[in-house]
Amino acid sequence: MAFPTLLTGPGNRLTSVLILLFYATLLSTKDMYSYVTGALVLFSLWKAPSLRVVTLEKNEQNILLWMLAFAGISIGVTIWHGFYVRSFEVPVKFAFGVLLILSLIKYPPKPAALWSGLLVGAISGLAVASWKMWQIGEFKAFGFTGAIQFGNLALSMAVLLMVGLCWLMANDSPHRRLWFVLLALGALCGLLGSYYSGTRGGWVAIPLFIGLFLLAYVRRSNLLACGLALAVLLAAMGFLAYQSPLIKERVQEVYTDLSEYATHGSSSSSSLGARFAIWGAAWDLLKEQPVLGIGEVRFRQELQDRSQAGLVGKVPAGLANTHNTFLEVWVLYGGLSLLSLLLMMLSAAWYFLSYIRHVDSVLRSYALGGLCLIGGYVIYGQTQIMLIRNNTLLFFLLTLAVLISLMHQRRRAVSVVGNS
Repeated sequence: MAFPTLLTGPGNRLTSVLILLFYATLLSTKDMYSYVTGALVLFSLWKAPSLRVVTLEKNEQNILLWMLAFAGISIGVTIWHGFYVRSFEVPVKFAFGVLLILSLIKYPPKPAALWSGLLVGAISGLAVASWKMWQIGEFKAFGFTGAIQFGNLALSMAVLLMVGLCWLMANDSPHRRLWFVLLALGALCGLLGSYYSGTRGGWVAIPLFIGLFLLAYVRRSNLLACGLALAVLLAAMGFLAYQSPLIKERVQEVYTDLSEYATHGSSSSSSLGARFAIWGAAWDLLKEQPVLGIGEVRFRQELQDRSQAGLVGKVPAGLANTHNTFLEVWVLYGGLSLLSLLLMMLSAAWYFLSYIRHVDSVLRSYALGGLCLIGGYVIYGQTQIMLIRNNTLLFFLLTLAVLISLMHQRRRAVSVVGNS
């Protein structure tokens, strides 16, 4: 199989350019990626009449069905509760996510757009973060967003670039060395971005990523080589964790925060303690209305009332959000919306999982990327609202759309070859 199949295969020029620009500007600009996404949505709306002929397999239909269910239920619940205008942002973007998936299946980007965009985005993101760290004199990578979002996005981009590296090792090409160096450089920059962000919630996902890579690529024929590679990787990670002052500091803060929460409870002001306090308050409120949630307006008011009554400290009550994706969705949009979101993610995970051991290395790489995306977001979402923030939500929706479209395109190509 020729190397250009993965990097320079057939695809639509316009969607390719827009996809490349999205990833390239995600970490290095303040909001350029939003304008790029808007242009992609406008293109999809323009081409909407032609999308009626798109043929989907059952798993793809399920993903779109649950995305639409989440969008519809969340919009209805938001209107029922009373709302801020921004409360519609998330469900509307999920509805546009359905449109993007259909559009990219019909007009798929070139695979090179994904890998090149991630490569440029990881390198430029680290460059911007380094510049800002130099300006403030503190080793805390955040770019133009929060440190948690920056770190989680950088790690996700690094993992996807490593998917490309694994594909390279299984396929020959006259350009293999050049692409290997470029993809490895991008992955390294993404990992450094995650490291300097100090995002502990992202680092927790690393064992899952390792497990998924092993699931995709370990065979009897390479069991020894994979075992040795894993041992070297674990040893390197252990050495880094032992020697790195940053990692030691972040781990020590966990114990400090837990001790502070044990002392102050709902009045805790530490990073983890404030999260635990607002989670407890949100859970108490959800007991009253688990199906429809309570909406953003009432949630904010209840937090202030509880703070004034001394039931919740000022720091937890003043947090901008619950710092948990799934709890946030439950509070704002209700249990039915949360269920539809979980079913969407499970449907997408099952779709990718069905190809994770496929004999075709290209299909397998897209499947691995999809599982890493979903698994990573599930873990990231325990300590940050990854599907609520603009940049992290757009990254999830667009990457999901790109990977589904590339898998759809590749699956049809493999099927044609198999039947010829």
